Amino acid sequence: MARTGMGKLRVGIVGANWGVVAHLPAWRLLGDVEVTAICTSRRESAEAAATQCGVGRAFWDYEAMCGDPEVDVIDTGTSPVLREKIVTAALKAGKHVVNEMPFAPSLEAAEGLVRLQREKGVVGAAAASVVGLPHLALMKEMVEEGYVGEVFQVHCSWHLSFFLKIFPGFPYTWFGKGGLGVSVTRNQGSHLLHALREVFGPIASVVGRMETQVKRWELPGGESMEVETDDTLQALLRFGRGAMGTLTTSWTAADSPGFCIDAFGSKGRLRLEALQYPSVATARLYAAKSGFGLAPSGQEVQVPERLFMVAGRVVEGDAGETSGGQRVSLARIFEGFVRAVREGGEPPVSFARSLEVQRVVEALYASHQRKGWVDLEAGEELG
Repeated sequence: MARTGMGKLRVGIVGANWGVVAHLPAWRLLGDVEVTAICTSRRESAEAAATQCGVGRAFWDYEAMCGDPEVDVIDTGTSPVLREKIVTAALKAGKHVVNEMPFAPSLEAAEGLVRLQREKGVVGAAAASVVGLPHLALMKEMVEEGYVGEVFQVHCSWHLSFFLKIFPGFPYTWFGKGGLGVSVTRNQGSHLLHALREVFGPIASVVGRMETQVKRWELPGGESMEVETDDTLQALLRFGRGAMGTLTTSWTAADSPGFCIDAFGSKGRLRLEALQYPSVATARLYAAKSGFGLAPSGQEVQVPERLFMVAGRVVEGDAGETSGGQRVSLARIFEGFVRAVREGGEPPVSFARSLEVQRVVEALYASHQRKGWVDLEAGEELG
């Protein structure tokens, strides 16, 4: 449903945590978009968030916001289980949707959202911010231009210490509860898989193993809780184009070593690394051509200004921002989303791409249960 010749797109954000902290600054980089509404579960918090953020309208009923004719786009945070209901309501109301990560709590739910999005003819995208990282975009260009030649190996990792020790006021202890569609595999794993899919193409087969290595969280105040979700994933990958790969991720890793994608090919190597969440402030891309040597020879590659362009201007990281450095990356994704709304076509990190990643995630869980490879090309049953 392309919309041309219209005024500013009006966005309503559901959720006052990450949706406001990270998404609101990104939307505000786009000149043809206005965030006009915020929705939380309670009137007091909704009105407080709207006032604090300078947003004109507050909702405390997501169905009311989804049904409002003055809202064009629903951008939803919150847990995957609740988001499934919110996104469904938004799609049924004919709204364009930006969904958070993980995309859905199950493969069945993901298939249902994509089916409904297609039926309604609206644009849907997921906020997989790593895909919007300018450094990843350059890595993709260099791979497609043949810098590394035939890709032989791709190794990626993302290790953080978020849940190694729970500090007072930490808002995400619900990540340890089962049945809510979250885990290190579904959260950090999905972001990694989106990045790999963007640069290296479809993943054909996987084998995975998940563990809960910190089985009980000691909470402030002397309480504790049993952890019901995995905090560590190790996986082997086979890409459709022939490359082999590994994927490891954890959110209980001491010292938070961060994020890395390392690709080796017949002509060279590319390495993208970053601290914490990959951002324009911490990301670095290194490149090296193949040759005889017993020590790495990679040199940092400068990302061209054109990949930092948002709404016709160069935007760099803001040291004072509170979005974990995601503002530029998210804005690039949102800009592609707005273009798809106005002109048609698929946006970056489309619902269809998100369903593809969801299938890989579910294949990893199926592999863990079977203790063997799962072939996605063959369309194996994952249940």
